[in-house]
Amino acid sequence: MTKYLLSIIASIFIFTAASSQTPRNVDSRDFAILLTAKTNPSPPSITINWTENELAAQYRIYRKKISDDNFAQNPIATLEGTVTEYTDVTVEPGVVYEYEVSAVSLGLYGGSQFNFIGYGYIACGVNIREFDNPGYVLLIIEEESAESLTSEIIRLKDDLRAEGWGVIERRVARTETFDGEAVKSVKQIVYDERNEYGTDLKTIFLFGRVAVPYSGDINPDAHPDHKGAWPADIYYGHLMEQIWSDNSVNNSTAKRAANHNVPADGKFDLSTLNYDSELSVGRVDMYGMKLFHGESEEPEVMLLKRYLDKNHSYRNGEFDYRNSGIVDDNFNASGNLESFASSGWRNIASLVGGDNVKKSDLFTTLSSESCLFAYGCGPGSYTSAGGIGTTSDFATKPFNAVFTMLFGSYFGDWDIDNNLLRAPLASEQMSLTCAWSGRPQWYFHHLNLGYPFAYSVLKSQNNLSTYKPNVVFTQQFPNGVIYSVGMRGVHAGFMGDPTLRLKPYEIPKPVNISTYLAVDERHKSIVKLTWNKPAGSSDYKFNIYRSTTEYGMYKKLNDTPIDGDEYEDVFDLVDFTGTVYYMVRTVADVTNNAGTHSDVSRGVVTNIAVTNVEDAKEFDELISVYPNPIKSRAFIEINLSKSSYVKAEILDLNSNVVCEIFDDFLSVGTHTFNWDLSNKSNEQVPNSVYFVRVLKGNRVSTKLISVVN
Repeated sequence: MTKYLLSIIASIFIFTAASSQTPRNVDSRDFAILLTAKTNPSPPSITINWTENELAAQYRIYRKKISDDNFAQNPIATLEGTVTEYTDVTVEPGVVYEYEVSAVSLGLYGGSQFNFIGYGYIACGVNIREFDNPGYVLLIIEEESAESLTSEIIRLKDDLRAEGWGVIERRVARTETFDGEAVKSVKQIVYDERNEYGTDLKTIFLFGRVAVPYSGDINPDAHPDHKGAWPADIYYGHLMEQIWSDNSVNNSTAKRAANHNVPADGKFDLSTLNYDSELSVGRVDMYGMKLFHGESEEPEVMLLKRYLDKNHSYRNGEFDYRNSGIVDDNFNASGNLESFASSGWRNIASLVGGDNVKKSDLFTTLSSESCLFAYGCGPGSYTSAGGIGTTSDFATKPFNAVFTMLFGSYFGDWDIDNNLLRAPLASEQMSLTCAWSGRPQWYFHHLNLGYPFAYSVLKSQNNLSTYKPNVVFTQQFPNGVIYSVGMRGVHAGFMGDPTLRLKPYEIPKPVNISTYLAVDERHKSIVKLTWNKPAGSSDYKFNIYRSTTEYGMYKKLNDTPIDGDEYEDVFDLVDFTGTVYYMVRTVADVTNNAGTHSDVSRGVVTNIAVTNVEDAKEFDELISVYPNPIKSRAFIEINLSKSSYVKAEILDLNSNVVCEIFDDFLSVGTHTFNWDLSNKSNEQVPNSVYFVRVLKGNRVSTKLISVVN
């Protein structure tokens, strides 16, 4: 691959390393500082450790709040090259910090000594609250595939909701070849939903063959025959429409016709973002992945279903993988100062720790082992990366890594049959994401705090100089140069579901959620929720969330986590008729490579139908159950002011139907039914607590009863 430099630092400094050891040839590993963090709540402090780098003469520690755009200009500490630990005692509890650790080093390149700086990043904090409100995801689904995947898409929406996402679903026409009008039509959907949901809309998930935008006059892999427009999903997330012109680029020299870009062809001129994107974008698209589906009658549907099945299995903790990572670097022989694979070392170490990352051949290792994150790079084609493998390998060999980064020539331009960048997603094993990390490099260190990929994707796509892969000092660039191409490039696309996060299953869910609707003396409805704590710890606490739409945003009702197994929600229903949805999530501390922080389980959702307060009050008063406790027989009395369909049944504590009491229309008046304490099999029920549930129209009333025969 031709060396291609982008100098974006005018002046850093000139450093002469004073290392006591003789420099050696540099490796991509030397450009990455492998970080681990530990947090201490009292007194509040954060200790950062890193794996020793024998080429380092000095370490510099920088810090910023995660909400800040850039790190402070001056380091908070400067340490000797033999030091591998720093403790920050000036942290505020509840604040998420990002740390940059840079190592000023001396190495050999081409037989000559040269100065360089390697970087590591980690996000952490003391007493960090759970990240439980990621916002809305706009799920844009190609309609033809969706028709065959109805149950899988509902399951996906349920999974998204369980992890706190509000879900907006829109379907679009299948678009196999480039269509500028179709691209604009999809973008209009984004604008419409942004106008509706505002800044609560955070990310876009493109699923199926959704129209592919193209933009730019670029060849980030530096091949002259590959210069022109590249796929640019980032267009959908960048809402400043006026900068997306189509009148200046005029280039038809690329070997692949899809890269040709001429005025008024629907492909945009923009090559590099001048302003930040507002929304992150991820795509799962199996079009043209012919090596994976054989003779299937619905080839894409089969692969899309496979992906959704993998996605669901991962979210529910059904994958068996090691909390480790693998880097397969096939550019080292050329002494490449861009250090593409440092992206693998830096990111994976921040998530699993430097001791858990190793250099190894991907397919050889992952045929018998598994890992959380894998990185591979090598000279490429559209369907291969030298030293890594081919798309055919992904179709026929085990590849047991959950998340993946790959880099090499050509295949970053992913909208072509059997493309390598999309191959991990189509594979039968567990891979769920892939990014072309090298030009530019990507940064995923936020994931340890419960942030979804969507957050890191946006930070990486908008990155110019906040996060740096390296700085190298040469005769040509005595003041330093960041050896990176493609920063803020329109081609930086993310393959996979952007809503995924690390280990969403780690904390167990509450069980046996039940609801009961009553009316207080102020004629306000009270929804009473009860649940059982999951096994494993007596320290589990809980958050309660409510929504009036099934897949809308669920508002957290409690200020601090609840230490108990019940909650009362006083809900003024004067102007509301319909179903209220509740979600309960377990809260607990988790410890990982970024220290200890609070996190939440996937949520368990229940619902209850309500009308306005007066109807609720009337219904509650006109239903009674006696005696209670019950020794031999219960009487259920319903008094109706107008004819209505009524269903009455007995439930156990797990919400299973024990028996049905009545299911038909009732006339005006008082109606009495009895339960002889038998179940559907006419067997006597054991002593326990049960519920009488009565449904009338869209109203539900639940009465708690005890059997003590």
